[in-house]
Formats: sequence, C-alpha cells, structure tokens
Amino acid sequence: MPYLLRAARLEMIILLGGLMIVVASKVFAGGIGLAGLLTVSKRPGQSPNEPAEFSPARAQMLMATLLAAMYYLLQVINNPSAASLPDAPSTLVGVLGGSHAIYLGGKVQSAWDLLTASQNKHSKE
Repeated sequence: MPYLLRAARLEMIILLGGLMIVVASKVFAGGIGLAGLLTVSKRPGQSPNEPAEFSPARAQMLMATLLAAMYYLLQVINNPSAASLPDAPSTLVGVLGGSHAIYLGGKVQSAWDLLTASQNKHSKE
C-alpha cells in the first residue's frame, strides 16, 4: 500500500507540474493573453480610443488570492500527510471572502451606476 500512495503522489506531482509548465509556456508565448487582467472593460458609449481603466479591486483580489494560495501550498508542503489535506485556517477563508466581497461590491456598484444612468436617460426623453 505505501508504494501505491507514493505512485499516486508522484503521478499527481507530474500531472500538476506538467499542467503548470504548459500554462506558463502558453502565457510566455502569447497564447494566453493577460493584457486586460487588471483593467476594467469599456462601458457602453465610451470612445474606443480611450484607454481602459486600472481596476484596484481586481488587483487586490488577485494579490489576496495568490498570497492565500501560496500560504496554503506552504502548509501542504510543511505538513505532508497521506490521510488528508491540512485544514484551511478561518482567517485565510475570511481574507479570501473579504477580498472577493470587495470585488463583487465594485461590480454591483458599477452595474447600479449603469442602471441608474440608463433610467435617467430614458426619463429625460
């Protein structure tokens, strides 16, 4: 049985490592575009010549997600157990939840702004 666990762990490492190499090579070769990763898409009626705006909500969500993933990965590496993965600390879950709530709050705010602008436009006509 220990050989089966070792083989499964090795297979998982090879599979995930290969996937990581493929994705990284596609990113560096330009097959996966990251141009608009931290920008807000243009709104209806906005000039196509205007540059896209930087999104602080996307930046903080990306950073919080990457830091949480690295922290959890370090927990897995430092506490290897064949029985189960380590529990995610409640503070980590709270930070991720708060980060995503901030991002979604910005999305709700922009949708609300578009809705009220559309209603104001129709009421003036």
